[in-house]
Amino acid sequence: MAYDIKDVRTAMDPLDKQYQLVLIIILISLIIAAGISVLFTPGPEHDQKSDIFIQISQGDTGADVGKAENWIVRILWVDDKNRTYSFQDYPQESKPDPESYSIEGKPPDGSQAAMIRFLSWDGNTERTHGARYIMDQEMITSILNKYSLMASLSPVPVSTPDYVQTPVPGAPVPGMLVPESGVVCRNDDGSFTARFGYISRHDYPVSLPVGEQNRFYPGVEDRGQPVVFMPGIHHDAFTVTYPADATNQVWSLMNRQASAGTVPEVNTSITIEPVSGYAPLEVRFSQRSTGSVSDNPLSGSWNLGDGTISSAIEPFYHRYENPGTYIVSYMVQNTCNHAKDTGVVRVHRASFIWNITHGSSDVRFESTSEGEPSLWFWDFGDGYTSWDEKPVHTYQKPGIYKVGLTVSGEHGKGTAVNTITIPPQ
Repeated sequence: MAYDIKDVRTAMDPLDKQYQLVLIIILISLIIAAGISVLFTPGPEHDQKSDIFIQISQGDTGADVGKAENWIVRILWVDDKNRTYSFQDYPQESKPDPESYSIEGKPPDGSQAAMIRFLSWDGNTERTHGARYIMDQEMITSILNKYSLMASLSPVPVSTPDYVQTPVPGAPVPGMLVPESGVVCRNDDGSFTARFGYISRHDYPVSLPVGEQNRFYPGVEDRGQPVVFMPGIHHDAFTVTYPADATNQVWSLMNRQASAGTVPEVNTSITIEPVSGYAPLEVRFSQRSTGSVSDNPLSGSWNLGDGTISSAIEPFYHRYENPGTYIVSYMVQNTCNHAKDTGVVRVHRASFIWNITHGSSDVRFESTSEGEPSLWFWDFGDGYTSWDEKPVHTYQKPGIYKVGLTVSGEHGKGTAVNTITIPPQ
């Protein structure tokens, strides 16, 4: 049976169309699968392991960090004593691992590391890839929000990019330089020395020569103040000395003022009540001092002469148990000066001696008390008493008697008690 070619083609047309439809569906599926794979494949900038150990900064733009020409570790150093904060850069030969990185840079004197940043430099842009907090994160955030801190750069090879070179001082921005006054000291010759500092919120050094925007008044404009201001906080940056008849010194910096005037002289005087008496003696001590100011307060210390040291400010009492002469002193001081006052406490002894007449019950008593008493009262222990200074008393019976003497005078009152034995006749 013969078939016409035309008839065969006509019969296969529906089948060809079915194959074409299947091929189109398969091709579309492959394209969709490839797109999903691209969307969910991590890019080279995503380091899942680092997310566990470091905080990815918002400054990371997602660029291909593998193409970075340089890696940098930037450390925030904190000096609590001088209240200064600074960044310092340490170029790396290869990408540092935030998990295992240990600080190798030498810290500034008296400083400790607070935070580590990990950065890259591709020749045009500096990018932050992570940060590790060593100190409290809230404290560090507070520091960074309050001040823009400039890097204190370490010596680096000549081939290092220009971005690590020390910037040339620029012009200050209004409101970003704040002068401050510190402690004012009174000198021995009556003059005064004041400390001044400043806060710069710039993140680069700025230059401001002596003139209308950087001057002292009244008097000479140039008092040795800075003309180049570094970023950060700088307490006690310089001092100014002025004569005793000057009432005030004002540093005007970018239309902000910090003033320092005169301060009172440091003096102290102590009061001792009483200054003498008989043991045991309770004494009241008090002091009055001048020269304390809010930013330079006074502190003082007592030496009571018997080994007792006290920092009491309010009046207080101390008991001397034993007779003797005690030198008392009080020292008061502040950052600049000190003053001292002394006094003497004399503690007297009340005492007496006695002599029994041989073959009788007569006893002769005599006061040996210190402090030149003017009154003597004797209690012989058998119901009899006397006001004589050197009495003679006859005991009616032999036995043991407790005899007491109370003396009084300008140094107060004291008592002595002794036991005597009257033998049988």
